[in-house]
Amino acid sequence: MLRRVPIPDLSAGDRTLGDALAHYVAHVLRMRPGETFVAFDPSTGLEADASILPSRGPDDAIDIRLGAPRPGVVRARRSVIWIQALAKGTKCDAVVRDATELGATRVIVAAAKRSVVRLDAARAAARADRWTRIAREAARQSGRAIAPGIDAPRSWEDALGCVDDDHDRFCLWEQATEPLGPRLLSSLERSAGLAFACGPEGGLDVEEIELARRRGWSVVSLGPRLLRTETVAAAVLGAVEIASRAFAP
Repeated sequence: MLRRVPIPDLSAGDRTLGDALAHYVAHVLRMRPGETFVAFDPSTGLEADASILPSRGPDDAIDIRLGAPRPGVVRARRSVIWIQALAKGTKCDAVVRDATELGATRVIVAAAKRSVVRLDAARAAARADRWTRIAREAARQSGRAIAPGIDAPRSWEDALGCVDDDHDRFCLWEQATEPLGPRLLSSLERSAGLAFACGPEGGLDVEEIELARRRGWSVVSLGPRLLRTETVAAAVLGAVEIASRAFAP
């Protein structure tokens, strides 16, 4: 299996890795001098071939040599934004991970009326940092060139307003009568940017649905099955990923 390591500010030449990156290469990947891997910058989408050099520094540091950076191979086909209402426990962690692996380019966590969790400014910033780390790790694991942008948690209204009108926008609601499928296929055929909004464990309030409609979002259903909030992203974005291949040039 091709091993990948996230390294910021890629440039050709020798570099010394310390702290968490050195530990990851030496103890998690168990790599030794002479072995090679692919370094990638999750912020810019560049990657480079890298090799481990004989140690020239402290025991907790690793020296590497980076080749010339190049555009990453696995890149998103289109802008795909996922708005996830704040959920309990580690559910948003799972959503961020799945959304990254399945091609989302931006993830926005929003506080909905029925969200059980409430975050103050400090906790919101900490969660955003955690989700950014999860997205970068998921990008590394799945071979993505660029990790999705992770927004700090915000209100449901602000989250809906973050998405430009040039995206086809779908608010997922279990009581909707219009199915997502036909409209999604039309969007994929036109290569449109996509945005999806998903409620928390208790679903979205009627006022939140009406707000989405006023903002130009289409309110659609996934069908008769009721999915857990933490599995909706995997179901929808997995379908987008598979169906997109039918329209790929």
